[in-house]
Amino acid sequence: MSIASSRRIQASHPVLRPLSGAIAFALVAGLALAMPAYAGDNDATATSSPADASASRANANALKAPKQLEEVEVQGTAAQSAITQAPTQADLNITQPQSVIGLDWISNHVAPTADYATIAAIAPGVTNVSTAGPGLGESKQMTLRGFNDNQYNVTYDGIPFGDTNDFSHHTSSYFPAKMLGQVLIDRGPGNASTIGEATFGGTVALSSKDPTDSFSFIPTQSFGSYDTSLTHLEVNSGKLDDLGGGKFIASGQYISTDTAKTDGDMSRKTGYIKYVQPIGSSTEITFLSNYNTIRFNNPNLSSLTLQQIDQLGRNFGLNDDRTSTNCACYNYQTKQTDLEYLGVHSLLSETWSLDNKVYTYAYDNTSHESPYVGTKASPTNMGGYVKINNYRAWGDTFQLVHADDHGEFRTGGWYEYTDNNRSSIAIDYGRGGAVDVKPGASTFGTFNSKGVYSGPYKYTMTDQLHTGQLYAEYQWYAYDGLSITPGVKYFDVSRDIQAPINQTTKTPLYYKQSWDKTLGYLTANYMLRDDWSIYAQAAQGFLTPNLNQFYVPDPTANNTHPTQTMNYQFGTVYKTERFNADADVYFINYKNYQFSTNVPGTTDPVYYLAKGAYIKGIEGEATYYVAAGTSVFANASFQDAYFKGSSLDMPNVPDRTAALGVMYENEGFFASLYDKYSGSQKAYNSSFNPDVASSVTSTISTGGYWQAAMSVGYGQNLTGSVIKSYKVRLQVDNLFDAHNLVINSVSGNVGSYYVLPGRSWFASLSLAL
Repeated sequence: MSIASSRRIQASHPVLRPLSGAIAFALVAGLALAMPAYAGDNDATATSSPADASASRANANALKAPKQLEEVEVQGTAAQSAITQAPTQADLNITQPQSVIGLDWISNHVAPTADYATIAAIAPGVTNVSTAGPGLGESKQMTLRGFNDNQYNVTYDGIPFGDTNDFSHHTSSYFPAKMLGQVLIDRGPGNASTIGEATFGGTVALSSKDPTDSFSFIPTQSFGSYDTSLTHLEVNSGKLDDLGGGKFIASGQYISTDTAKTDGDMSRKTGYIKYVQPIGSSTEITFLSNYNTIRFNNPNLSSLTLQQIDQLGRNFGLNDDRTSTNCACYNYQTKQTDLEYLGVHSLLSETWSLDNKVYTYAYDNTSHESPYVGTKASPTNMGGYVKINNYRAWGDTFQLVHADDHGEFRTGGWYEYTDNNRSSIAIDYGRGGAVDVKPGASTFGTFNSKGVYSGPYKYTMTDQLHTGQLYAEYQWYAYDGLSITPGVKYFDVSRDIQAPINQTTKTPLYYKQSWDKTLGYLTANYMLRDDWSIYAQAAQGFLTPNLNQFYVPDPTANNTHPTQTMNYQFGTVYKTERFNADADVYFINYKNYQFSTNVPGTTDPVYYLAKGAYIKGIEGEATYYVAAGTSVFANASFQDAYFKGSSLDMPNVPDRTAALGVMYENEGFFASLYDKYSGSQKAYNSSFNPDVASSVTSTISTGGYWQAAMSVGYGQNLTGSVIKSYKVRLQVDNLFDAHNLVINSVSGNVGSYYVLPGRSWFASLSLAL
């Protein structure tokens, strides 16, 4: 072993890329002008939930009225509460650490181009690396307590979604900020009723916007840095009397941008509709559909070495040189995604309620990538690979609840089936994109006597994932103010792969493997006072094995088990109009850490288990209302994550986070100024063994960094006009133009870094008609 080399990279300060000029825009104001004729009157008294307010706890909780979330909210008086102004906060009745980010923050204090990763980054314990600009490209590194994107759940209206192979997510390919009503970060595995493939690391729960009771049509135009233009149209039908009080919200969005990267153009179209139909006084049916299509240039170099940064520039992405492997013409992706569900919420009796969603979602990605010089037909032709990854999932979530004065019993389940097609094939751009084989040769390729493939395919396969979860839990109201919730969940999952050409090995593989586990949960919440609670949790987390464990000659030789955690947490929540705060401590026993090595005496890869890791820390968040619409807020997290066998720090895990800021809202004016800190992190050589400290031959670290943001705006209600209200606002990210690097990986002694973009600005105008 060579002596480990270690370097710490400090921030550098290149010249800011010039901000683009403002572009002309037009607001489309004719959509659904006839809708008011069919909408119900805009009464001051909205119809409540079908449940009676004085009924049992089952009735009170089963059909909560949706929040009336409008894009243009103009406050005529000063905000008077830390609760209403807090960018992040927790509920008093929680049983694990939580941060709720509401619509006011999403609408007024993040870039209009933001994705959910950009929104979530304000929360303690969350970091996000976006190299293209806020929401203008996929998040490169979104962590939750140091867990990577494929180690925690992301749900949409309670439905888990993600890639079928590794449960990662594509933040720019689904739900843009203006179609979200709330982002909730659960820092823990939840209760037994928490569903998903990756309860292991927590849950980022996204909520869709709800339709409002009154008609509105809201066009919004945004523009700003990187020649960005975003047009968004939203219409609320209001209650439709002819349909028994049914109502819908529909919106469409188009964005085009150059992004912060050279030749990094991106364009996206998104459509969304949600229809809510009451049936009688005790049942509500919801239909939702979301469709997204995106086309973007994807850099061949997702992260850069220091030498590349010096030679190519900090903002290098691609170029237009057709003889270069970094040409945008050979590095681009097109994706289509959709998610639909039909949900039923029903009170079956005074004590029983039912909640069910039948859903489907899909992801279809065609990626031109990994270009090279020299094809089978010509040593000067440009070649490259076309990767196909498409899947569709079908599933159902079901919950039955019985509630009375003694407690609440919840039971239910989740089932999902996903079918995935994956392939990667070499093409010759010099021959119009033909398959890269010698002229006249088979376009498929051949297998040798040992069954090893040779030809244009890197891999071609189909795989299926079957997941089933059944759970039961009882929230016992032990005595006044104290609830204790034991629970149990049975988890069963299977993977099935049919690979004529398997990834990595290039040999055929037809294989199926199943795993199951029974998980236990115990939580408690005690209300010390009406405004102060404490809670505790002991719970197990689970992570379904990655498909890459099948990319070996013999999967039966793998010595692995599903990754698990044992979580112990304790916290407190305090909420008043003046001061709103919560804090927690946690300890996580991370079991079955998987890593790849070679079978002794061969070059064949195989997966083994390391001894695991320990993760422990402390977190907190607080908002204090000062006066006259002004609040100050702060949050922070500190954590220590290290491997059990070697005491090495876990790689790519920020050691702390912090945020602080001030908010103002009064007489239509609103503003915020805040700063977010992401802690230092390190990366090791890729061949290290987590149990053996001496296997680390190279360590490269990057220090922590602050990035500030500012938002300012004004809105006004109008009378006697077609325009009911308007709102203008300006968002500036990376306010002080800090230039930072974040370590991604190490090869030899050379680090590869994510380069964070400099200052950016975005201006918006919204009207309510």
